Amino acid sequence: MKAKRIELTEESDHGNPKYRQYRPFLSAVFYAVMSVSTVFLNKAIFRVHAFKFPATLVAGQMGFTLVLVTVMQQLGLVRKFHFNFTHFKRVGWLSFFFMLKLLLDMSALAVVNIPMYGVLKSSTTPCVMFLDYILRGKVATNRVQLAVFTITFGGFVAGLGDLTFDLSGYILALSSAMSTAAYVVLVGKLAEDLKMDSWMLLFYNCCWSLPMSLIIIIPTGEASKILEFPNLYSSSFLACYTSSCASACVLNWATYMCTLENDSLTTSVVGRTKSIVQSLGGLFAFGDVKISALNLSGLAVNSSGILWYAVEKAREQRAREVKETKSVETEIEKGAVDVGSKGGSFRATIHEKVLLSDLKRDSSQITMVSPRNAR
Repeated sequence: MKAKRIELTEESDHGNPKYRQYRPFLSAVFYAVMSVSTVFLNKAIFRVHAFKFPATLVAGQMGFTLVLVTVMQQLGLVRKFHFNFTHFKRVGWLSFFFMLKLLLDMSALAVVNIPMYGVLKSSTTPCVMFLDYILRGKVATNRVQLAVFTITFGGFVAGLGDLTFDLSGYILALSSAMSTAAYVVLVGKLAEDLKMDSWMLLFYNCCWSLPMSLIIIIPTGEASKILEFPNLYSSSFLACYTSSCASACVLNWATYMCTLENDSLTTSVVGRTKSIVQSLGGLFAFGDVKISALNLSGLAVNSSGILWYAVEKAREQRAREVKETKSVETEIEKGAVDVGSKGGSFRATIHEKVLLSDLKRDSSQITMVSPRNAR
């Protein structure tokens, strides 16, 4: 049987090995930034412009995303893919929870101030941890679990200090947290089972979500009420609405990227990290927050739990990289993997070894060629 040769280049599908180690961190930061931006844009639409039509906003966001992804495919900016009906059906449940979380999010934002919205959503993280175990058999370490429960406890304490308590808003926010957990876990599971990238997930999700949102508009009466909205043709409202649609498109892509580069639990914790920024900004941006000692204490505990989680995940990542590197070194020493070229051999760099292990190869049938010696 012939050995399988893999040409290792700087432009490989796995990206430049020199920078690959930073991709999980960068994708998490980008997701956090986009998440905060989208929440403030949506809050501005509902509070500043008094736009009370969440299904209409979701329909605009999905339509914008679907058109954008299609145009990007035609221009060759993203990889083209053929419509797969089997994949489309599998994404149906993902889209259901996506729509549910969006509608609950927007409904909650209409009645709950941003700081409390953020900390109430902290309950998403233990839900993700539970669903990851049920659906994917993944179990977090004891330290990570303790960090997650610290984050959740901080959200609970902050909630006790909320002087603008609204029961309906709390129920909506907590329901949104559970829907978000299901959505994030399904993103990781579908990407793992169907080998879909972030753009494919985004496209199929929009194919489901756009008709869903249009269906919701009719029974809720938004279709007729939207025509009576006084700011419908206001330039400031239209600019805010368009910005929200664009921001939601990028946020959804960032969510998929963060989940694929890291895992479902990390995406959830990053979502809670941005709640701190939301809380600080929300204290001053919309004037609907009354500060209390319990509120601030809860935010402090929430923040410490997030920091603890980040430290634990960094340790796990470092331990994983060391283990993978040692594994490849052992295989090379045993002669299971031939690291060489046409005219000689070289000692693989650490990044090349880690990349080799990422390829999930049959170690007895792989020969890796270095770009330095491939000439």
